[in-house]
Amino acid sequence: MKLTFWGAARQVTGSMHLLTLDNGYTILIDCGLNYENKKEFEENNRNFPFLPGYIDLVVLTHAHIDHSGNLPNLIKQGYDGQILCTDASVDLTKNLLLDSMNVQMIESNKKRNARKKGSKKVKFHRAENNSGEGVLYNRKHVEATIDALIGMSFRKIIEINESVSIEFFEAGHILGAASVKFTITEAGVTKNIGFTGDLGNYNSQLVKDPQPMPNLDYLVSESTYGGRMHQDVSDAEEILLNYIQNTCVKYIGKLVIPAFSVGRTQSIIFAFHQLQVKGLLPDIKIFTDSPLAIRTTKLYDRYLTSLNDDAQNFYKKHGSLFAFNQLHSIEDSKESEMISTSLEPVVIISAAGMVEGGRIQEHVRNNIGNPFSTILIAGYCAEGTLGHELLQGRPSVVINKRDRQVYAKIARTDAFSAHPDQKGLMRYYESIDYKSIKKIFLVHGDETSMRALKECINLPSVEMPIEGESFLL
Repeated sequence: MKLTFWGAARQVTGSMHLLTLDNGYTILIDCGLNYENKKEFEENNRNFPFLPGYIDLVVLTHAHIDHSGNLPNLIKQGYDGQILCTDASVDLTKNLLLDSMNVQMIESNKKRNARKKGSKKVKFHRAENNSGEGVLYNRKHVEATIDALIGMSFRKIIEINESVSIEFFEAGHILGAASVKFTITEAGVTKNIGFTGDLGNYNSQLVKDPQPMPNLDYLVSESTYGGRMHQDVSDAEEILLNYIQNTCVKYIGKLVIPAFSVGRTQSIIFAFHQLQVKGLLPDIKIFTDSPLAIRTTKLYDRYLTSLNDDAQNFYKKHGSLFAFNQLHSIEDSKESEMISTSLEPVVIISAAGMVEGGRIQEHVRNNIGNPFSTILIAGYCAEGTLGHELLQGRPSVVINKRDRQVYAKIARTDAFSAHPDQKGLMRYYESIDYKSIKKIFLVHGDETSMRALKECINLPSVEMPIEGESFLL
């Protein structure tokens, strides 16, 4: 069989890997959007390096858009099979794909209107009926993708055909995230290939620890933070408390937290709730300003048994993971603007985590000039994103085509990271007896992180594939 790497090869986004069996049967693992170069977004994602109609099966590790976001385009171009994932990923992916479609349409209309400014012929093209420039798919393709999603249970062996079976293992990371083990028999020889997907941190706020896939011959592993060490996740509450004290209480500023709608936002809100229960949270209003995050948060009650023991026990004792009197949800854009520009010291948690698009850009724009405010980056920011530029300490950044002077404090924390650091990755590898694995492929990380992790693994069997590179297994 052949394994080809078509995405997340020496970069973080665009996960897409293709298994081709000797009999021609093809399995695509993940089909994510590539965000590495925003200016070339459409070019990088419009076409596939294979014929979608010839793919036999798609397996999705989890719902994040850099793993799921190009599935509607795959269906648009001819794929008509099933998409296997966990039950929770089915529900999360529905929300994320609809949001992705709307974001693409909004960006497309911004570009169109900018070119035709002043023309009476400018019209808003609705995503339901049009693809348009910069838009990869429309509602019809998203709905077809949703129909193709098939929910599967963890730790249940699924026989695909006489040659292939798969099993989902809890990966941590976010609700429903899975590592996937393929057992494939060819010419009487059986091989086990494991794909970590995105692993989670050990002892995270909500989700369970990543579970090992046993008896692997080959491993495809994420390496996002392969060269870094995180802050201790047990310090998450204290970190938030320090920022809210030093920003909102001491200086009457705003604490603006860019956070991904799925996973990161829920972890941060849960930490605030824990502080409130302990009587440590100052009397400051906390706003979550992301319609997608609000919809996602409701799913945690539905999949409560998928969360770790601490989260389940907290729910039993307090009746909710996220609802407490200081937390307020914003869905109306006018209210969002009012909160962002008011003089009241508040906490604003909003998407997107890399400060690219979404309401978070408006909150950053309105507060970046306030020396008493803090913008707290709580996750990975790819090079070229506004979040990355802020973290570089630049004195000014461009937002909405205008230079904005940076007077607010720019800070970052990885205590809420949904990915393990180098120590966590090595802990996972030890749990699967990594030294017995024939070959380990590092993906979903920049080259610096991969090289650092490869040196730490210290085995000759570690590969760092480039895009389009194939290996015979």
